[in-house]
Amino acid sequence: MKILIVTQRYWPESFRITDIAETLVKQGNDVTVLTGLPNYPQGYIYDGYKHHKNRIEEHNGVKIIRAKEIARRNNVLFRFFNYYSFPHYAKRIVKKLDKDFDVVLINELSPIMGAKPGLLYKKNYGTKVVMYEMDLWPESLLAGGIKKDSFLYKHYKKVSSKIYSKCDKILVSTKEHINYIKALPECEKLDINYLPQYAEEIFEQVKPKETKDGEIINLMFAGNIGKAQSVDTIIRAAALLKDDKRFEFHIVGSGSEYDNVVTLSKQLDTSNVKFYGQKPVSEMPELYSKMDVMIVTLEDSSYANLTIPGKIQSYLAAGKPIIGAINGSTAEFIKEYQVGKVCSAGDFNGFANIFSNLDSNFINEASMKSKVLYNSMFKKDKFIWYVISTFFSLVMPNCCA
Repeated sequence: MKILIVTQRYWPESFRITDIAETLVKQGNDVTVLTGLPNYPQGYIYDGYKHHKNRIEEHNGVKIIRAKEIARRNNVLFRFFNYYSFPHYAKRIVKKLDKDFDVVLINELSPIMGAKPGLLYKKNYGTKVVMYEMDLWPESLLAGGIKKDSFLYKHYKKVSSKIYSKCDKILVSTKEHINYIKALPECEKLDINYLPQYAEEIFEQVKPKETKDGEIINLMFAGNIGKAQSVDTIIRAAALLKDDKRFEFHIVGSGSEYDNVVTLSKQLDTSNVKFYGQKPVSEMPELYSKMDVMIVTLEDSSYANLTIPGKIQSYLAAGKPIIGAINGSTAEFIKEYQVGKVCSAGDFNGFANIFSNLDSNFINEASMKSKVLYNSMFKKDKFIWYVISTFFSLVMPNCCA
C-alpha cells in the first residue's frame, strides 16, 4: 500500500509517528512523510536543515519531504507563525505530489491546522483520509490560557469542527475524546474509534529493577515540560522531601517551562532534583532501568483531564509504577488498573505524602502489574494491525466487510 503521512513533527524530533512510519515500511508498505523543519522543543531549526538543506531525504526506508516552516522560538508570536507556516507551505507541496497514494494518514498534533495539507490531497484526488488524533482541539487551547467565551476559542472551534468533519475515519488516543469530537458541529456522525498509543519497543527491553527497603528510591518525570505538564508540582513536592535522603528526583525533557522549573528548583534549594534536559529516545531505556518509580503530572483543566499522556505507555512498557498528581482520565486509569497512586493535580503536599509512604512491596507489585497490563493491552503489533486494518477497510471496503 502506498501511504502518505502528514505530520508537522517527525524525525529527528522525538515523536512516535516516526516509529509508526518505519514499521509500516518494514511490513512492505511504501511510505512518504510530508513534514516540517525540525525545531521542537528547543524552538530553533536543527543544524543540517537550515538554508534549504535536506528538504528531501530518506531515513530507514521512509521518504521524507520537508515543507518550509517558521521556528517556534518559544515565543507566542513566533508560535503563531509556526502554526500557520507549516500548512501554508505544505499545501504548496501537496499540489506537486503524485496522485497515486492509496490513503492519507494525518498525525494530528497541535495545531489542528496541520491537518489541512492532508485534506487538500483528499480534495484533489478523492483519497481516503484517516486522522490519528493526539491533541484535542479546540480544548487544548484552554491549556494555554484561552477562555471558552473568547473569540479565539469560538473561531478555532469552527476550524476544528470543519477539519474533523472532512476526515473519513478518526482514531483517538483517549476514549473520552470520542464524545467530545462528536459533540462539535457537523461531527455527530463521524466514524471514530479508540486506539491507545503504544511505546517504542526499546522500552519493553528495560531490565526489571527490584526495589529494596533502605535503598534510595529514584523517581523520574520524562517528557515535555510546558505549562500543562505542571512540573512545578514535582519541584514543590521534592522541596518538602529534601531532608529525606531516601528520594532522588530526575527530570528528563525540555519545553517552554524548562527554565522556570529549573529556577524554582534553585529557589527552593532542591538538591534532591536532577535535570537532564532533552534526551534522544535511544538513551531513555538506560535511564528508565535505573528508576524505581515514574511520575506524571498535568494541570487541572478540562483539556488535561480528558488526556492520557503518551508517556504512560512508555512507563508501563518498562514495567514501572506510576505516581501522579493528576485528575481525570489518567487518574482513573492508574486507579482502575492499580499500577500506581495518585493525588489531585497541583497538590504538592499530597504528592510528597504519597512518596514518603512508598515501600518496596508496593513498588515491586505495581511494577509487575504495569508490565502485565502493557503486554495485554498496549503492544505495538496490536496498534499497527489496527491501523493497517483501518486503511484496508477504507481503500477496499468490500474485502473487509
